[in-house]
Amino acid sequence: HVGNLRTALYEYLIAKHEDGTFILRIEDTDQERYVEGAIDIIYRTLEGTGLIHDEGPDKDGGYGPYVQSDRVAKGIYLEYAKMLIEKGAAYYCFCSKDRLASLKQAVGNEDENDDDEVKEIIKYDKHCLHLSKEEIEKNLAAGIPYVIRQNIPQEGTTTFHDAIYGDITVDNDELDDMILIKSDGFPTYNFANVVDDHLMKITHVVRGNEYLSSTPKYTRLYMAFGWEEPVY
Repeated sequence: HVGNLRTALYEYLIAKHEDGTFILRIEDTDQERYVEGAIDIIYRTLEGTGLIHDEGPDKDGGYGPYVQSDRVAKGIYLEYAKMLIEKGAAYYCFCSKDRLASLKQAVGNEDENDDDEVKEIIKYDKHCLHLSKEEIEKNLAAGIPYVIRQNIPQEGTTTFHDAIYGDITVDNDELDDMILIKSDGFPTYNFANVVDDHLMKITHVVRGNEYLSSTPKYTRLYMAFGWEEPVY
């Protein structure tokens, strides 16, 4: 859509200004939202607007595959999620949908005259963080569905830098233990992008400011892996 095209324009201009490489990566890990023919539209739109990518699924620059579902098939994301489990920065979660639904809490203003709506959110309570190694192995062997969650400390703060907004600091207890690997084996958008940005040597990331609220979680992933963050 036009918002993606606008972002692509900024990314193209910054890449060229920095004598860098403009990369097309197909991020299709949310299979429920997959639209048949969408990739062809992306190719046609980029070509029609003159935003010609230097690397991508059709132009391998040595960092492929450039389609995330192909990278899932190679086991890339699960490998890195298991690295985080080894470091204590992630953990298996076997909670059912019913248990997660019971964690719903209301946030926002409950005053009827106020414009701020009350929203329901689910903030995970780290229930599965405390499972023993034996319990985890037993659940895995039994084929119980699981996700892999990020383990964010409840104390302290996380700070990241954005080229436009400057330094932003967030209390860790405001951050949820986001899902890294979903029960279908696919990574979430957030986790796949952190892994791929590192492996593809991405130096600059341009995105809408709605991603500012997610960035502290990315920062914690970069810290856990010991990787350098790109310029936002």
